[in-house]
Amino acid sequence: MIRGFLGAGFFYYARLALNGHRALNEVGRALAATSSESVLDTGCGCGWFCQVVPGSYLGIDLDTDYLDFARWRWGLSARRFERMLLEDLPTDAQFDKAIMASVLHHLSDDAANTVLGALARVVRRRLVVLDLDPDASSGIQTFFLNHDRGEHIRPPARQREILASHFKVVDQRSFPSSTHLAVHTLFTCEPA
Repeated sequence: MIRGFLGAGFFYYARLALNGHRALNEVGRALAATSSESVLDTGCGCGWFCQVVPGSYLGIDLDTDYLDFARWRWGLSARRFERMLLEDLPTDAQFDKAIMASVLHHLSDDAANTVLGALARVVRRRLVVLDLDPDASSGIQTFFLNHDRGEHIRPPARQREILASHFKVVDQRSFPSSTHLAVHTLFTCEPA
């Protein structure tokens, strides 16, 4: 347990050192969550993006070590971190907004469609999706892409196509991380 917790902490702080705060700030601006809105963070990992949610937050993931770290680092009464699949949410669950950051490239097309279909049923106002942009990457960025654990890194056009089959994409933009070691694409989506 301690080894897993320390591994999750190492992952969190290494990612912070490599990426900086730009992705956090960009997701926060796109999400524009208020204190009266509820937010679901699918594949929340170590809970990094809970910082941009001033109201009710539920982060779900399957990695217990990441969730233990998230609870230790970010846990508050308005912030919950639970080990569950999206389909395990109560059938009447509803969220004003949702985040799906650095998840899409870990999902096959079928799995992505299943997750996005489930999100379309529970998200009332906005979904913000952040993922890698292989089209805008070069040099060291391409090196990191080639060594990412995600097996489904897609060009932004393909990411948008998958998202558009479940949501209306209202904004799309790419930006480098604070350290320029990665390039991200950010999609702001609304219910179709």
